[in-house]
Amino acid sequence: MKKTLTLHLPAISVEVNGSEGQTQDELRKLGEEAVIKQLTKDFPRYQWSMTEGTVIKDEDVVCGRPVKMKSSGEVGIIYEVKPGTKYPVRILINGEKEIQCTHAAIDKVSKKASIDKLIKGRQEWEKSTGEWLDVRTGYFVNGKDIIPVVLNARGRGKMKAYKIDHESKGSYYHLTASNILRLFDTKLEAEDYASMLHNR
Repeated sequence: MKKTLTLHLPAISVEVNGSEGQTQDELRKLGEEAVIKQLTKDFPRYQWSMTEGTVIKDEDVVCGRPVKMKSSGEVGIIYEVKPGTKYPVRILINGEKEIQCTHAAIDKVSKKASIDKLIKGRQEWEKSTGEWLDVRTGYFVNGKDIIPVVLNARGRGKMKAYKIDHESKGSYYHLTASNILRLFDTKLEAEDYASMLHNR
């Protein structure tokens, strides 16, 4: 029976006595040693939670990363992470279903899982408007590259298209009125556009 215990510790401040000429990294290491000493002497108050099984690591919870819902097995793409909220992870499933959850509710997806199967484009009614609304997936043409992206069109006119990848680090394209024309619903449309550009 494997469980994961998560401790939510408050910020910890310590004083360090460094000598002149020490680098920031050397001072940080002194600080880490001081924190360990402080924690062993006087452990601070904290909040905690316990979860069945393992929990996905923080560094794996980034926009553009495919993940699987533990409860249903559905695979989706992280499109937003809001630390400090009750449900900090926002996931798009099947191109239209948005779910908010905690780290404990999701798992990593096998790197063999096809990303192309997760790209659904827009609904037909959205295509007729010519707009990209809400949270959607598509393909962005960047030169000769055709990149699967998850688009978060919410938030004060700033549109970001996060690269979808099993090793995603949260990199994105800022979409503007001109480069949004390089965003497509299907890979075929993106390939046609890229080959048209290449043949000019």
